Amino acid sequence: MVKIKDYIEVTKPRSVLLLVFTALAAAFVAIKSYPVGSWTLAITTIALILGTGGTNALTCYIDRDIDAKMARTKNRPIPSGRIEPKKALIYSLILIFIGTALVYFLHPLAALFMLLGVADSALVYNAIAKRRSPLNIILGAPAGGMPVFVAWSAIAGKVELVPVMMALLIIFWTPIHIWSLALYFSDDYKKVRVPMLPIVTGHETTIRWIALFALALVVFSFFLIPSFGKIYLTVSIAIGIVIVILSIRLLFKPTKKMSWQLFKFSSPYLFLIFLAMILDYWI
Repeated sequence: MVKIKDYIEVTKPRSVLLLVFTALAAAFVAIKSYPVGSWTLAITTIALILGTGGTNALTCYIDRDIDAKMARTKNRPIPSGRIEPKKALIYSLILIFIGTALVYFLHPLAALFMLLGVADSALVYNAIAKRRSPLNIILGAPAGGMPVFVAWSAIAGKVELVPVMMALLIIFWTPIHIWSLALYFSDDYKKVRVPMLPIVTGHETTIRWIALFALALVVFSFFLIPSFGKIYLTVSIAIGIVIVILSIRLLFKPTKKMSWQLFKFSSPYLFLIFLAMILDYWI
């Protein structure tokens, strides 16, 4: 019997929470310059939850064949048989449709960014690049920045430099997050013949790329300092040092434990740096 929790699980709620939080950070920053009512913020939040959750469910539908063969993913709702593939597809499309429709009524530009996020994540990354190219996550990374554009355009009705910089921060962060995970589960990816970077180029090359992206991420994060303030400055330096240290440790000690530690820190990194943005604008 299908349970509600299975339909929640297929949306990857932890991923949804992080993406929606980054979007809400953009919304709170935008509200300072473009005041809106609480209803606008509430509708934007609901739309983002539905849109990102629906997109994640759609990617689970697309990946159901390889998920069934991987130890990390075989117990997900679709490969485990708790949700039928057809029902998962319909469910995902309904969530995406409702989420897109909600933000469309706030501003058509927000709906456009929602659909671009769906297209890049589900189609460009999962359906095409993931199984064909070791640079798959480079092509899929822009999807992570789309919620920021959705939120900003829903509030402001346009795109400006600040949300572009915020989205780019997520794009720089994404390869670090995914490649460190791929290092840890490289045997799984190899088994299903998904050409993640560690499988194609080897672990050493991947780790060097991770270190390069970590350095680029931290350097780029400093370019946002003029847009924010002392809280962002302090937090970006502190957590930037941590993520660079973890990357260097992985470089000199390329073990699964080190790659897992970097992966586990990457999500708090993104949360904390976007939290600092909110605090700088509202404290």
